[in-house]
Amino acid sequence: MDQVAWKELCCSLFDYKTEKYVIAKNKKVGILYRLVQVSILFYILLSSF
Repeated sequence: MDQVAWKELCCSLFDYKTEKYVIAKNKKVGILYRLVQVSILFYILLSSF
């Protein structure tokens, strides 16, 4: 392998990804978000029993 390929391989071993967070200060969006979460939770709980 040539020097460029080795450099790319070594650099890719130490790469990492981070997530971005968005804070939406909107009550309608927050309520909708929580309703979706609760709906999914109830669906999982009710379908498992």
